[in-house]
This record gives sequence, structure tokens and C-alpha cells, in this order.
Amino acid sequence: MNKKCYIKSVAQVSCQKPLSMEWLDSPCVYESKYARAIEPDSKEFIIPSEARRMSKILKRAVCTSLTALNEANIEQLDAVITGTGMGCMENSEKFLIDMCKYGESCLKPTLFMQSTHNTISSLIAIILKCHGYNNTYSHGAISFESALLDAWLQVKSGQIKNVLVGSHDEVTPFMSQILIKNHPECSFISETSASAILSSASEQHNKIEVVDVFIGSSLSHDEIARKLNTEDNILLLGLNGNPLNDSPYLKLLGELDYTPTVLKYKHLFGENFSSSAISFYVGASLLNTSHLPLHLIEKEGESKSTDIKSITILNNSNDSTWTIIRLKKD
Repeated sequence: MNKKCYIKSVAQVSCQKPLSMEWLDSPCVYESKYARAIEPDSKEFIIPSEARRMSKILKRAVCTSLTALNEANIEQLDAVITGTGMGCMENSEKFLIDMCKYGESCLKPTLFMQSTHNTISSLIAIILKCHGYNNTYSHGAISFESALLDAWLQVKSGQIKNVLVGSHDEVTPFMSQILIKNHPECSFISETSASAILSSASEQHNKIEVVDVFIGSSLSHDEIARKLNTEDNILLLGLNGNPLNDSPYLKLLGELDYTPTVLKYKHLFGENFSSSAISFYVGASLLNTSHLPLHLIEKEGESKSTDIKSITILNNSNDSTWTIIRLKKD
């Protein structure tokens, strides 16, 4: 696998201003435990007659995908690979509510057809007329990393040249109540739609390479610490200020024999099963702009570097599953 894998573009819809980089300097601040995503203006991406039949998560996925594709200036993709923890929850809820009301008669088929997990990836492929490899990963909190690992391996091996990788999760009001009750480690719950174009072709400027993608299960903090070195001097972690969530990260930092700059993102974008896709988006954006805003730095007063060469992203799930994504600017 002698080829390299580069990030051509990234785009997001979240509780920050959608399809925008304003969060770098003027982020939206929330004090509640739950906030829905700010909806993008989909009219420039989807004609109104089609948009009326799409749920929010489908419109968000289309908007981020087309934005990333336009910014990458790529006409044709070889593959579409998607991650989602819970799929199209809003349509699933509506379908189940209708089934309770009406039994198995007079049910709307659209709700069922657009409630499955692979609906998102399929719709994007239809709109983009991409007839190549299409896959969906639904592996809980590591759904995005699973999709990214698949894309990264195929680009590195030369099987595909250009691929759209995304992860999308919506959190309905009902689902937020369940998450708050069953996941006390969460501090701020929100929604995520993030898309990126990966390619084996590099640009002359702002080349960001995906150097490594790692998923490990049942690993100790010491084992993860041994996978890091002084080159991983900027760590982007899934910290949220809740001790139940932050404990694995703090234990990991205690095992390191060097002191990295620690960044966070969940306080701005919230958390859900696709949060790690936002961390990938944030890491790529910081390398693109070479800008490290103070509100992302975990420790106040810590010096910020204006010459950012690499970022290592670590996310933890259930204190046992760790993922590592290394990004480097050539």
C-alpha cells in the first residue's frame, strides 16, 4: 500500500452554523443538555419537490456531501461509504407510531423505505450517479472510523481514487431523553452530519494526509499510550467535562511520558454516535487554516502553535474501544 490518502474537502451540519467555518472564531454556545442541528438551506442542493419527501437527516447528508464534492472539484466518485449509529431515527419513530395507531394497514411505505440505515448512502449515490462501491457501517460510536478505515485502505491499495466518506446521526427529542437517561457520561447531546472527500491525488497546496486509522478493542490505557509518541504533540480528544466520560482520556494522558497540547470539540458540537466524524472534520479544518482557537484548548493559558503540522485524534467508547486517526499536513 504505497499510495497516500489525502483529504480534499470536509463539510458539516451540526448545532454550529451549517456548512460554515464560523465556529472557529464565533462559535454558538449552548447551556442546555440537548440541542438539535441548525438546518442548512437545502434549496440550492435539492429541488423543493424532492426535499418535501426527505427527512432532516437525509437533507443534511445531501447538503454536506454535495458541498464537499463541490469544494473538492471532483466530477465523479468511485465509492460512497457511510457511517451511522442509529440511521434515520425520525422516520423510524414515525413508522412505529403509525403502526401502533393503524396496525398493519394504511401505513405509508415512504417512512419504511427511508428508515433503514443504508438509506443515506444509497440516496447520496443516486443523486451523485455513483454506481461504484457503496457501503454503510453501523457500529455504534465507531461507525465513522469503520467507514473511514474501509475508505483509507481502498485508497491506499489503489482500488479506488476518489471516495465520499461521511457519518450522519440525528437525535430526536424522544431519543435525547433515552440518551440522557442511559448515558450519564454525556454532557451535551446534539446531531451530526459530516462528509469528506478522500483521494489518492494531492493538491499543490494544503495537502492533508490521512496517515493512519486504527480501531482497537479491549485495550488498556498503557497499550494505547505505547501507540503514541512525541510526534503526536497535538491530541484532539473526546473530552466533554463529565468525569464519567473524561476518566479514560485523563488516565491515558497520565501514561504518556511527554506533555502534548490537548484539544476538545464536544463542548461546541455536542455528542452522538457520529461525534467522531466531527472530530475528523475539526482536525482537518485546523490543519487547513493553521489556526488553533483558544476555545478548543483544554488547559487555559496553554501556548497555542501557529505552525500546526499534524493532529492525532483519539476517541474512546465504553472505556475499552479506542480509535486513533492521524492527520498530517505535507
